[in-house]
Amino acid sequence: MEMNFSSWNTHCWVSRRLELVPGHPFIQRVCHECGRAFVDEYLTGQRYAIHVAIFKLHRLSDQVTSRWLSEQCPADLLVADDADRQTRFIPKATGNAMPPSPTATANALNAVRNTEYVKGILGQNAPPQPRDTSASSS
Repeated sequence: MEMNFSSWNTHCWVSRRLELVPGHPFIQRVCHECGRAFVDEYLTGQRYAIHVAIFKLHRLSDQVTSRWLSEQCPADLLVADDADRQTRFIPKATGNAMPPSPTATANALNAVRNTEYVKGILGQNAPPQPRDTSASSS
């Protein structure tokens, strides 16, 4: 899918690293202003639009992903986006699904604690660096 980087940088991204399936990490990004959400998969390098449900991430259709990646941030929640969030990606091959499990749910909920805000920074696609917790404060 073609992405317009200047459009991408118009959003105010809230990012978090998730690993719903062991060994398959990704970054979830949600625009703080318009609510559009995307996933960047580490293993495949793919970026696609998603709808975040309570216990699942639903990949949206390729048409929605393509359109959202090419549009600038509307800076508000759009009624038309609600209809877009009802679309679903139909995989051509099996193995693309992210099955829900108690472990996956716990990982997703714990990942919310590791949130960072990004807007228009060129290096924002890099994975977040681990925090050094070895130093203790006295």
